[in-house]
Amino acid sequence: MEGCTRIAFLVSFFVFSVSVVRGVTDPNDLAVLNQFRKGLENAELLQWPANGDDPCGPPSWPHVYCSGNRVSQIQVRGLGLKGPLPENFNQLSMLSNIGLQQNQFSGKLPSFSGLAQLQYAYLDYNNFDTIPSDFFQGLVNLEVLALDYNPLNATTGWSLPSDLQDSAQLKNLTLMNCNLAGPLPEFLGNMSSLEVLKLSINRLSGGIPESFRGSLLTILWLNEQSEGMTGPIDVVATMESLTSLWLHGNHFSGKIPDNIGNLVSLQDLNLNENDLVGLIPASLANMALAHLDLNNNRFMGPIPKFKAVNATYESNPFCLANPGAPCAPDVMALLEFLDGVNYPSRLVQSWSGNNPCQVSWLGIGCDPSGNIITINLPNYNLSGILSPSIADLDSLTHIYLESNNLSGPIPTNWTSLKSLTLLNLSKNNISPPLPSFSGNVKLVLEGNSLLNSNPPGVSQPRRNGTKDSGGSPSSPNSARSTYEPTGGKHSNKLFVIVAPVASFAFLVLLVLPISIYFYKKRKEGQPAPSSLVIHPRDPSDSDNTVKIVVADGTNRSASSLTTSGPASLNSSGSHVVEAGNLSSSLRHIILSLFFYYHVSLFGLSITTTYQNFNLHPVTGKITTKADVFSFGVVLMELLTGMMALDEDRPEESQYLVAWFWRIKSSKDKLMAAIDPALDAKEEKLESISIVAELAGHCTAREPNQRPDMGHAVNVLASLVEKWKPLDDDTEEYCGIDYSLPLNQMVKDWQEAESKDVSYMDLEDSKGSIPARPAGFAESFTSVDGR
Repeated sequence: MEGCTRIAFLVSFFVFSVSVVRGVTDPNDLAVLNQFRKGLENAELLQWPANGDDPCGPPSWPHVYCSGNRVSQIQVRGLGLKGPLPENFNQLSMLSNIGLQQNQFSGKLPSFSGLAQLQYAYLDYNNFDTIPSDFFQGLVNLEVLALDYNPLNATTGWSLPSDLQDSAQLKNLTLMNCNLAGPLPEFLGNMSSLEVLKLSINRLSGGIPESFRGSLLTILWLNEQSEGMTGPIDVVATMESLTSLWLHGNHFSGKIPDNIGNLVSLQDLNLNENDLVGLIPASLANMALAHLDLNNNRFMGPIPKFKAVNATYESNPFCLANPGAPCAPDVMALLEFLDGVNYPSRLVQSWSGNNPCQVSWLGIGCDPSGNIITINLPNYNLSGILSPSIADLDSLTHIYLESNNLSGPIPTNWTSLKSLTLLNLSKNNISPPLPSFSGNVKLVLEGNSLLNSNPPGVSQPRRNGTKDSGGSPSSPNSARSTYEPTGGKHSNKLFVIVAPVASFAFLVLLVLPISIYFYKKRKEGQPAPSSLVIHPRDPSDSDNTVKIVVADGTNRSASSLTTSGPASLNSSGSHVVEAGNLSSSLRHIILSLFFYYHVSLFGLSITTTYQNFNLHPVTGKITTKADVFSFGVVLMELLTGMMALDEDRPEESQYLVAWFWRIKSSKDKLMAAIDPALDAKEEKLESISIVAELAGHCTAREPNQRPDMGHAVNVLASLVEKWKPLDDDTEEYCGIDYSLPLNQMVKDWQEAESKDVSYMDLEDSKGSIPARPAGFAESFTSVDGR
C-alpha cells in the first residue's frame, strides 16, 4: 500500500512539473506581447486575457503560437487592429511566421534585424509609413516577404538594400505600391530561389537588368511605375519559367523579341501602354495565352491572327484593321527600312496606314500615280543599318539620308533601282564594300570616315568648286564630294589636264558678256519692280497682258513673252509653267543688283552685301540653295494664281506657303486650288502634281532639306516637251540673235544700248507684292534699295 502511494505521488509531481515547464512563457517574449497589446487602440479585438501572464498556456492566448516556451507565430490577419508595433519587436527571436496583413497598423516599422528564424512575414495592406535601413539584416531563412500597399517613406521613396541578397532561400517577394524607388536591383536577378517578384505601382526607373537573363521567375510584375521603366524587353524572352508577365504602364521601348515564343509556360502577358514598336512576331501570335494585352503601343504592320483566348490590340498604328490582312508591299518595304534604323519616334508617329502617298508619311515623296519616288530624311539622327528592302521600291529616283549616324555597307541589291538618279549618304558611317551602281546614279559619300579615299570601282571624289552643300560656316572651303563610276586611269589624267584649260576658257567667255550686262544695268539705273516680281495677273494692265524675260542657262538665250487669254504657251528652251494670262519660264530668274541673292546663269545664288545691311552672313561662297525657297513660292503663285501674302484671304490661307503645304498632299484639294485659267485637264494633272511637289520641296521648313537649284532644273526639264511653246518672240523683243558668235552678240548689245533698249522693260506685275510694312521705302528706286 505504501508503494502505491509513493508511485502516485511521483506521477503527480511529474505531471505538475511538466505543466509548469510548458506553461511558463519566456519573460522577454511576454514583455514584447504586452507592449504590443498596450500600443493598440482596439486591443480587445485580440481577446487576450486582461491579467494573463502565460501566452503559451495552457491554454495559449488567441492568435499566438509557441514552440516550447518561445513565441513562434502571431497571426492576426484582418482583425482591423489599429496602432504601431513596438520598437523591440525583433526581440521575439524565435519568431518564424508573422501574419499582420490587412489591418490598420501604422507608424514606423520596427527593425526585423536579427530574426534569423523568420520564414514568412506578411505585413501588407497596412499603414506603415517608415521602414528602417536595417530592416532586412540577418533574415537568412526568409522565404516570403509581403510589404504591399504601405505608404513607406512617401516623400523620398526607398530602395531595397543589398542585405536582402543574404536571404538565399527567398521565394516570394511582393512590394507593390510601397514607394519603392530607383533602379531595379541587379542582385534580385541573381537570386536563384526567387520565383515570384511583384513590384507593381512604385517609382522604379531604368531598365530590366541583364542579371535577369535566364531567371527562373514564374511571376514578374513591374507594371505602372510612376517614373516609367525604360529600355528594351529582350531579357524577359529568356525567362522560360514565366507564367505571368505584367509590364504595362511604363515606357519600355524597342520590339517584342522574336524568341518570346520560347516562354511555353506563359499564360498572362500585359504590355499595355508602353512605347513598343515594330511588327508583332509570329511566335507571339502563335502562343496559346489565356490573356494578351497589346493596347496603346506603336506596333505597326499587319495584325496577325492570335491564338490567345483573349487578345486586345487597340490604339496601335497597324496598316489595316482586319486580322490576317497583309500590308501593301511598299509599306512593308518602308517598315523594314524603319526596323533597320531602330524605329525613330518621329517616323513611327508619322508612318501609319497602308498608303504612304495618301497619308503623307514624313520624308516620303510620291508622284501623281502614287509611286514612291523620294526618301528625304537628312539630319534625322537615324542610327542603324540600311535595309535591302528599299530595293523593292522600284520607282525611287532620289534618296537623301545625309547627316545621320547610319553604319554598315550599302546593300548590294540597291543597284537594281533602275530609276535611281541620286543617292546621298554623306556624313554617316558607311563602310565598304561599295556596290557598283550604273553611271546614271550620282553617289554623294563625303564624310564617311570608314570609306577609303579611293574605294574599288569608284573614282576619286570630284570637287565642284561652284557648289556648297550648306555646311557649317566654320568650314568655308567645304564642298560636296561626288563619286561617279570611274573611267580608268587614262580618263582621270585626261580630266586633270583638260579641266583647267576648259575652265579658264569658259570663264573668259562668261565674264565678258556678264560684265557688259551689269555695266548696262548700272547705266540704266535701278530696274522697275516688274523686273523683280512675277505674278500671273496684272490688274493695272487694260489688256490684261504681261511681258516677262527669263534667262535660260542652257542655251544662253533670254526668253521674252507676251501672253494673254486663258491658255497661252511660251518660249522654247526653257522650263515653262502655264498660268492663265502668264506663262513663265522658270529656269533661272535674274534679280536686281541691289538684291542680296542673284541667280546666275548656272542656277547658283551668289551671296552679296545689301548696301550697309547684312541681311545674311556674307561668307564669300556660292550657295545653290539660298534662292530655292523664293523659287518654290513663285511656283506656288503660278499654280494657284494667289499672292504669297494676302491679309484679305481667310486666316488659314493668308500665308500661301503654309496653306499650300497643308493641301498639297491631297490630290482633290490640290486640284481645287489650281488657278482655273490653267485649264487643268486630265493630261496636265501629272505635270501640275510634279510642279506642286517641287514647290513643297523647295519650301521645306529646314533649309538643309531643300534641294539645290540643279535638282529643281532637273525636275522641270522633263516638262519641256510637254509645255513646248507655240512661238518665240525673243529676237523680236530683244533685237538680238542669240545664236550668233559671242563677239557679234557684244556688237548687237552695244547697238541696242545706243538706241536705249531695255532688256528688262517688263510690264509691272505688282500683284504678288503684299502690303508694304511701315517704315519701308516708297519704291524700288529709293535710296535703301527696297
